[in-house]
Amino acid sequence: TALVTSFNEGSDQLSYSSVPNALVLFNPVIDNGPGGYGYERIGEAYKDFSPLHNIREGAPPTIFFLGTQDKLIPVETARYYKTVMEKVGSRCDLSLFEGEGHGFFNYGNIENYKKTVSEANRFLISLGYLTEEPVIEID
Repeated sequence: TALVTSFNEGSDQLSYSSVPNALVLFNPVIDNGPGGYGYERIGEAYKDFSPLHNIREGAPPTIFFLGTQDKLIPVETARYYKTVMEKVGSRCDLSLFEGEGHGFFNYGNIENYKKTVSEANRFLISLGYLTEEPVIEID
């Protein structure tokens, strides 16, 4: 992930950073620790790669989309992630979609799809990666 530094391939060109400049996250798994997703399979190895447990100073600015009824990622976990990001001085915008479940933004749900794409665009504009709202119409 963008937050993990201990997993590099032997052939990686380490003089170039593979850390992204920004993250746009759609209902991401962020907690692999005890009680989190997949912990029963990985045990204590979660410390090496669980995003929540590897947040550090310089973490990329992030926008995080989540439905309040997501059965896989609790809203409380997302809020805690935002808090930890901000504690280390990194921006984390949390966009909660009331009453929505996992995958609420998929193309089949056109209104939420448009809202998340538009909000992601505004986030990237605020960081200087886009210069204006795209003119592409989403039908």
